[in-house]
Amino acid sequence: MTLYRFYFLLFAFTWNTSAYGPNQRAQKKGDIILGGLFPIHFGVAAKHQDLKSRPESVECIRYNFRGFRWLQAMIFAIEEINNSPTLLPNMTLGYSIFDTCNTVSKALEATLSFVAQNKIDSLNLDEFCNCSEHIPSTIAVVGATGSGISTAVANLLGLFYIPQVSYASSSRLLSNRNEYKSFLRTIPNDEHQATAMADIVEYFRWNWVGTIAADDNYGRPGIEKFREETEERNICIDFSELIAQYLPEDQLQQVVKVIQNSTAKVIVVFSSAPDLEPLIKEIVTRNITGRIWLASEAWASSSLIAMPEFFHVMGGTIGFALKAGQIPGFREFLQKVHPKKSANNGFIKEFWEETFNCYLPEGNKNYPGMAAFHKGREEGTGGGNGTAAFRPPCTGRENITSVETPYMDYTHLRISYNVYLAVYSIAHALQDIYTCTPGKGLFTNGSCADIKKVEAWQLRIASSDAQQTPKQPGFLSAGINHD
Repeated sequence: MTLYRFYFLLFAFTWNTSAYGPNQRAQKKGDIILGGLFPIHFGVAAKHQDLKSRPESVECIRYNFRGFRWLQAMIFAIEEINNSPTLLPNMTLGYSIFDTCNTVSKALEATLSFVAQNKIDSLNLDEFCNCSEHIPSTIAVVGATGSGISTAVANLLGLFYIPQVSYASSSRLLSNRNEYKSFLRTIPNDEHQATAMADIVEYFRWNWVGTIAADDNYGRPGIEKFREETEERNICIDFSELIAQYLPEDQLQQVVKVIQNSTAKVIVVFSSAPDLEPLIKEIVTRNITGRIWLASEAWASSSLIAMPEFFHVMGGTIGFALKAGQIPGFREFLQKVHPKKSANNGFIKEFWEETFNCYLPEGNKNYPGMAAFHKGREEGTGGGNGTAAFRPPCTGRENITSVETPYMDYTHLRISYNVYLAVYSIAHALQDIYTCTPGKGLFTNGSCADIKKVEAWQLRIASSDAQQTPKQPGFLSAGINHD
């Protein structure tokens, strides 16, 4: 119970529509490279794939300001470590960070690039790439967000013993060390949360409830654990429904019908916000009110659900949140973001355009995001704050502190803090290798790995041995969660 706090949802944000470039990434060279996976967009556009033609990469849509802030937390932590005189001295961490677009397919595209960089002999990758220039291997991956996506990524990375440290994937299935050998996380698993949700229901003497869960490795195990807890507390469940972001319309209507006809006025939901949003939209359309919603942490504070137009239905929701932490200097780092000052971050351009509802003129004619924006305006789905069917050019003098977006909401750093912890956990595992004394090492006969030639499997062993991140002023001590 100490890991979560519940509260009422009383805020809202807006979203935008954007396009995703296949080469879009944040990348910086270093002696050791860390990979990153973050949801810079909420999803992908529906597209019919013709099997008679070459498959094309799907377009990612709806900009996620919080996802970009989480990415920035990783870059901030890496820069902080690179400037540290005691942590990995004379070593430079680099990064290669991709957008998952909140989908498995996009996450696996990025993960394949991490695997390829490791030059695994059995894959014979030299014939597919120009390997004349030395590219350090991706030694570990920070991510992903959703448990379903992390599960797919873990299955691939685990084959090559590449450590993966997630900052937000809480499914208890990922605690299976035999199946997910290289998976670690800086977030507790859902057993604690499911028990806490049952405690809330019991406390208020709600003995007749309905349950809804995302049809994935986050929702199904979470709601299953909740049901197990209710059986011990004489709490009855009237209905149990599964949902998804791309649920067929007829199935979505059936779920709404069940909710509308049920006498249960308390609804427990284990889902991510993108998976839940279509259902809430339909409930709002039908004006189904008078329900009490109990929210898991994955959607409790999401800007997708905390919308003004949803408030008459969702107002009064009780939600759970991860414990917040402090990151000294992070606020100032977020405020310094600017297209001209961030050459290593390929996501800055789109972030700037989405934040200020303008476009950066340089190279704009070939910028794929504009086509998506105009299409969104024509269909009435485009984002931004403007009312015209086009965006004015950005001046470069826009003030990031003058606009309100989830990016600048650093009052309660939860996921951002977990990202920060994930990077430091990896850095400390590397530090153990760096300071290893021959004869007392973690490898055969107490041998040590060479930090200049360290391989992912060696870091995996060191990561499993590392228990704590650094204690600094204002920095909460926390370790990698081995479950």
